[in-house]
Amino acid sequence: MMAIDMHIKYWPIKAMKSMGLLPFLFSLFFELAACPVMGQANNGIHAQLENNQVFLVVPTELLDEPLLFVRHGTGYQQVVWSKQREHLILKVPRVQSLVGTTIPVNQDYKIEELILGRFPIVGQDRLEDGYRVDATELFLSAQIKWYRNFVEETAVPGAGFVENVFNLEGETIVQTKRTVARNGHRKTIIADFSFFRLPEPMRPRLYDSRMGYFVEDIKEGGHLSGSISRWRLTRRDSASYPSDPIKPITFYFGPKVPDTWKPYITSGIMEWLPAFEAAGFTNAIEVKELAKDVTEGPRHSMGRSMILWEAYSGIRGAEDRASSTVDTYVDFRSGEILKADIVLASSYQSLSDNYFVRCAPLDDRAQHYPFPDDLLGELIQSVTAHEAGHAFGLRDGNFGEFAYPFEKMRDKEWLKTMGHTPSAMTYARHNFIAQPEDSIPPSLLIQKVGPMDSHQIQWGYMPIPGTNGPFEELPELERILSVQDTVPWYRFNLDQYKPIGPGNTNEVVDNNDPIRTATLGLKNLERVMELLPHVYEGRGNSMHMERLYEKSLELWYHEMAFVMSLIGGYDIQLKSAAQEGGVYKSVDGNGQMDAMVFLGEHAFEVPDWLAAPEFSDRLYHTTNEDVLLEKQLTLLSETLNPFRMKRLEQTERNTHKGLSKRLLAQLRRDLFKELNGNRLPIAERRQKLQRAYVKSMVSAILEELRYDRPNARENTYLYSDYSKSLFLAELDGLQKQLMKALKRVGDEITKAHLKLCLLEMDKALRAEH
Repeated sequence: MMAIDMHIKYWPIKAMKSMGLLPFLFSLFFELAACPVMGQANNGIHAQLENNQVFLVVPTELLDEPLLFVRHGTGYQQVVWSKQREHLILKVPRVQSLVGTTIPVNQDYKIEELILGRFPIVGQDRLEDGYRVDATELFLSAQIKWYRNFVEETAVPGAGFVENVFNLEGETIVQTKRTVARNGHRKTIIADFSFFRLPEPMRPRLYDSRMGYFVEDIKEGGHLSGSISRWRLTRRDSASYPSDPIKPITFYFGPKVPDTWKPYITSGIMEWLPAFEAAGFTNAIEVKELAKDVTEGPRHSMGRSMILWEAYSGIRGAEDRASSTVDTYVDFRSGEILKADIVLASSYQSLSDNYFVRCAPLDDRAQHYPFPDDLLGELIQSVTAHEAGHAFGLRDGNFGEFAYPFEKMRDKEWLKTMGHTPSAMTYARHNFIAQPEDSIPPSLLIQKVGPMDSHQIQWGYMPIPGTNGPFEELPELERILSVQDTVPWYRFNLDQYKPIGPGNTNEVVDNNDPIRTATLGLKNLERVMELLPHVYEGRGNSMHMERLYEKSLELWYHEMAFVMSLIGGYDIQLKSAAQEGGVYKSVDGNGQMDAMVFLGEHAFEVPDWLAAPEFSDRLYHTTNEDVLLEKQLTLLSETLNPFRMKRLEQTERNTHKGLSKRLLAQLRRDLFKELNGNRLPIAERRQKLQRAYVKSMVSAILEELRYDRPNARENTYLYSDYSKSLFLAELDGLQKQLMKALKRVGDEITKAHLKLCLLEMDKALRAEH
């Protein structure tokens, strides 16, 4: 190609005419222009591959202009090329966004700029309007931090090579393979890169923590400033509402996507069409096959958003993988999503298992493995709808949970229009509380795009005419947000490290009655236990049944955790400074007491059908594998953890005086109910829970707060003196009960257990004196 370039530059037109080359060259150039994969970039960097070396030609007009440097499927940096004497420097600067926010480098405000490479200029005498550098090392071995927590594998010298380069309109692509080492292990990977010329920035929309959008450069949420991530949608007909966009959001099927699932994947993405129509755009989304000439070009390009299939079904070790995701590439200046690849990587097994333990009693199709294609397709559609939400700029979170009326979870008409969860972006998953007698069609059990999603898209994408910038849009955006005051399922809350209420829980059908939800969930879970032996029939070993049993226990744990979230829990509505009222409203004290009673009856005392099903002798040979006990101990620890106790302490200051004491007294009564009647001896499982309770109390009392370091972070994770006082009072009362029980217990094992509890308690009670 370079040879043709040079000859065209220096051969006289007259000579070319005489040789009959001019028509041929004009034809050649026409074909190259029409097929940019084979041609040259018209307004970007030009790459040349010579003897496994990559040379980049950087035009003078691109110096100090923003570009996106991309490692496809991994990350990207917003970069500039600059000239420094006889070198070109590639650097990552801070970015000034159009809303006035300075975007730091790798989310580290201390870094002013980061230099990725310094390259000697070569062949200057052959270039009139740019500079040529050898950038091979940049693509094969440079250590680049592609995002905040990225750990770069070390490239093995001599084991990498450049496969190909492509020069497209405004984009340069370099395809490589490299062998890398990490933690002593080597693997060969594909690493494809792009330099992409950024377009003129679009008008941004200001980020608001009350809506669940990603901010420009951060996947996590929080109280941030900046722009939301969203696509550039412009109405084709500004006088019509709604209108088709000038350029719709378009996704292309990757070559590995099975044809069987394409209609379901398309349906999952198209679930979002009504949401965009509410925002003013008809036909806002398209799903297409790649044209044949494109499939023969580069594997990745910034010019198209892909649907990639990475569900490694049939490969040993990947059976239970459940990690679908989306890779987005955003212009930091405006928040514009330039490209979003939907990566479908959830295995058939993970999709099937999650549905089985929730809905098998309600859907005959789920009672036999493998699932039929129509059911598996619906589950793939649901995953796709969730990932498409990420592709449109929405993040995971809690969208309107603890708001839907419990009674509507079994109402067909409600489920048809509203679903069992307000959003596809929650982790509510499938409706496990509908009962067989409700005759709910299976299609209504699966999570879909909901009303909260429409609310979000309308707020984020609706054009606001008559405004001259993002700040002038605020009054109209605030008007849309005001509906959250009266419609609680339009509220967004961030996922919390420690859930602070029923609106921050996952894996359950979120509604305003966790206790009745868990009650119905337990009924279906018992039915699942009855189905497990039948699903196991015909299998070569018990691994399938063991896996489904443990999945069932995970669901049981989440149902109990939903109830537990009432204790020390808050209902949350994020608010702006202009809105009146508090953000956190404590759950009613009676509701918290009811939750503690429920846990005593259903979490810390469990039925045989759950703890020792008939098939358990096929699964375990030692108590070390008592998964249910592990879940119970976790629930007990979380019931007493310092975060919950401090929330209860705050609640008592504001509203419910003495609530902590009443809750702890109820927990003690339930855990040691054997001491109050004729239920001795104490069963082994109960003994372990009782010992765990005592040890947790003693450990908390003996903790030392660092009063000499009141700002020390470790104090956050320790119990307050108020909680210690409550715990000590409980141990005092329990000691008296244990002493009385010892006088009448005849079982030697139970007697030894009570003595062990007293010995443990003595550590704290001695410290008291």
